[in-house]
Amino acid sequence: MSALEMVKYINPMSIMDSCASWTGFNFVHNYLNLKMERNLANNFTALFHACGSSLFALSYLISGDKNTYYFLKKFSTGYFLYDTYHTAKYLKQPLSSMYIYHHLATTYYIHQNPEIYKAGQIMFWAELSNIPSYFVYYYLKKSKDTKKIKLLKSLQFYIYAFIRLPILSYYSYDVLKNAENKTPAFIALPVYFMGLIWSYNLWKNL
Repeated sequence: MSALEMVKYINPMSIMDSCASWTGFNFVHNYLNLKMERNLANNFTALFHACGSSLFALSYLISGDKNTYYFLKKFSTGYFLYDTYHTAKYLKQPLSSMYIYHHLATTYYIHQNPEIYKAGQIMFWAELSNIPSYFVYYYLKKSKDTKKIKLLKSLQFYIYAFIRLPILSYYSYDVLKNAENKTPAFIALPVYFMGLIWSYNLWKNL
């Protein structure tokens, strides 16, 4: 495909919407950073994305409305652009590269046909599984209540592992089995394995 042919597939409005979302997440982070340290501001910005994308995804799954999926896609693209910048700037290797791959692969995946690649279902469950981790991080930073932290870490593990192992394994297998073009699934597969590894790490740290 020539460069001219590639340009024909570029939707300027779609790019502008992604940039607007990215700007919005930067605004949220900068506002929070006025009231708390950078890592906590980043944590709550991530929580905002996890809750918002879960709600968008659930709304799409209930309604089947393509406009709702578009909002989900652009909302999450903006967040992944925002967090890719912060990850590249502040995180050390190899963790930085892992997060950047996660964000780029997920952004690519959610821009595929959601009916074929089950992106709505995967985004709903994946982001839902992330929500407890932001509370655990906050209490690890701010609380000395070891009983509460232990309880939250247990909830984090059971919710995360239950979703990532049986539920996302099912959707990953379903897409790999039924999608005619398996390239998006193979690109996203390392992200799935990251979830399995993280489940094991959560279990070790209970």
